[in-house]
Amino acid sequence: MPGTAASTQEARPGALRLSGGVFTLSVLTLESPDAQQLATRLQEERQRNPAAAALLKNAPVVLDLSAIPGEASLALGEILAVLRSAQLLPVGVRNAAPGQQQLAGKHHLPILRGQERPAEPPAAPASAVQQRGTLLIDQPVRGGQRVYARGGDLICLGVVNAGAEVLADGHIHVYAPLRGRALAGVSGDETARIFCSSLEAELVSIAGLYRMPEPHLEQWGQASQVFTTNEQLHIAPLGGRNT
Repeated sequence: MPGTAASTQEARPGALRLSGGVFTLSVLTLESPDAQQLATRLQEERQRNPAAAALLKNAPVVLDLSAIPGEASLALGEILAVLRSAQLLPVGVRNAAPGQQQLAGKHHLPILRGQERPAEPPAAPASAVQQRGTLLIDQPVRGGQRVYARGGDLICLGVVNAGAEVLADGHIHVYAPLRGRALAGVSGDETARIFCSSLEAELVSIAGLYRMPEPHLEQWGQASQVFTTNEQLHIAPLGGRNT
């Protein structure tokens, strides 16, 4: 019947739409091919900083295998089970040797290519600097609050209290104690930095790399900056050396 044909044609779904996107993923560098050692380290971190563990709940992670020799026996299946039991979601591997890549393929994990960092990062064009916006917060950020400077830098004139979270696509400046969580470069800008007058943070992160400072840290309670070099997160005195 003509009516039936027309109805069938109208009911057809639209064409499959595939588009690109930019996402920030946490990178977990495996220090050992042993799954039990990883389970122990994760448990220690969970007990040391429950707030940071809650922040990473169900977070997608990329496994960096650069510290694992290519000839080492890698219990990848057990490692994936440990991560999933810790409520982390492995989505790929990088810096994998050929044998490790084959092993990842057996577990249906994509091989991701890391971005090579030049020896000296090029200076940003003046136009790019001018286009970056700045969000200024002149009040303390209370526990439970979340402030995000989308597309630019974030400046906090007051304290960022424990339980608060400040995020920026660019840099984060805190001209007071930083006691909550600070995540800079959340859209993937590895040149972003975190600056604060007193580092007492629950967690600091730049472009997916994160660290949970502790009171025994040399920079604890001091004016500090957080930055990345060679895909490693560093904490240094404010105005001090960058390496």
